[in-house]
Amino acid sequence: MPRTVVVSPHLDDAVLSCGGRLADEPAHVVTVFAGVPRDGGPLPTWDRLTGATRCSDRVRDRLDEDDRALGVLGATTERLALLDGQYRVTPYDHEAAVALLRPMLASADEVWTAAGVGGHVDHLAARDAALAAAPPSASVTLFADVPYVLVYGWPSWVDPRAGGPMLDAGAWVDAELGAAGLVLDSLTRAPRELSDEALARKREAMAAYRSQLPALDAQSGGRLTDPAVLRFELAWTVGPGQSPLRADWVPGAAGGWLPGNQTPA
Repeated sequence: MPRTVVVSPHLDDAVLSCGGRLADEPAHVVTVFAGVPRDGGPLPTWDRLTGATRCSDRVRDRLDEDDRALGVLGATTERLALLDGQYRVTPYDHEAAVALLRPMLASADEVWTAAGVGGHVDHLAARDAALAAAPPSASVTLFADVPYVLVYGWPSWVDPRAGGPMLDAGAWVDAELGAAGLVLDSLTRAPRELSDEALARKREAMAAYRSQLPALDAQSGGRLTDPAVLRFELAWTVGPGQSPLRADWVPGAAGGWLPGNQTPA
């Protein structure tokens, strides 16, 4: 198994947020909220927006899409059978998620997971479980959550051409990190510019998410599929032995939010 494990909240987050990293080096992607829901209830808003007629069929579509996308990038995968927020009808169990993740991360040298920019409850829950399950010897990196981090475009310290004197996206990103329970002083910015090859492979992988990409791109104002935006990725490394979480943050608490109707990405 590759020694880098990426803990992805949903079936697409790893590729959208750090697909260039996956293209450059072998990695293993563990998706937390990949369970197939039962049909019978009303379709959640996001499924209706994206043209689904049955929840179970849509999740199976997404599983197939994720297989194709990760195959493009040469990544291996495992998935937990937990339901994402839009399908949950019982409270999220943080400790159970940690117990499931711990053996999957036991041999990892690097653990990557979502930072929680945008405040999506599943992203926060997956991040908290990954941080709790990561072995003490592993380095930890938090990736900027795409498309949410793109609401104002990249900060100028990611893409020097972005922003302007009246638009400081970096201030918003820092505020989002704080709202997500993170201590800024524990994080070191790690932006990267993708090579032409990595960018091409990431775009090919993203195209596999046929059921999700049109709505996500519209949500981001077209930034999600803009090659000039995709050229960059942002992450933060965590200092050795440090916890990036505030002392008053309750791990997993955000994931208990019901009912689930947020964007499942």
